[in-house]
Amino acid sequence: MKSKRSKATDITAKVRKQVLERDNYRCVICGDNRTLTMAHFLSRAKGGLGIPQNLVTMCMSCHHKIDNGKSKEVADNLTLAVKSYLHSKYAGSWNEKDLKYDKWRMLNE
Repeated sequence: MKSKRSKATDITAKVRKQVLERDNYRCVICGDNRTLTMAHFLSRAKGGLGIPQNLVTMCMSCHHKIDNGKSKEVADNLTLAVKSYLHSKYAGSWNEKDLKYDKWRMLNE
C-alpha cells in the first residue's frame, strides 16, 4: 500500500495528459517531440507533488542533463529555464511552496 506522500507525488494519467497538452507534446527545453518524459520541477525526493504546476514535458536527454548531468552550471541553467516556463504558464498563481507535499496542509484541504 502506498503512503499518502507517495500518492501525492505520483503523476496520474489525467495529469500526464494535461501536461503533455499544455507543453504541446514537446520538450520545454529543446522542443524535441521524441522520447518524452515527465519531469518534476521540485523532485519527488524532496516531496514534489505530481501536479501540473510542478511538472514539465522533457525529452530524456534534457531530463538527464538536469538530474544526472556532469555540469552543475548546465543543470542550474536548465532548472532556471523550467522555473521561468512554469511561472509564465501560471502567472500570479505559481508558488514554489505549493509544489511540496505537506501532510499538515493536505489534511486541512
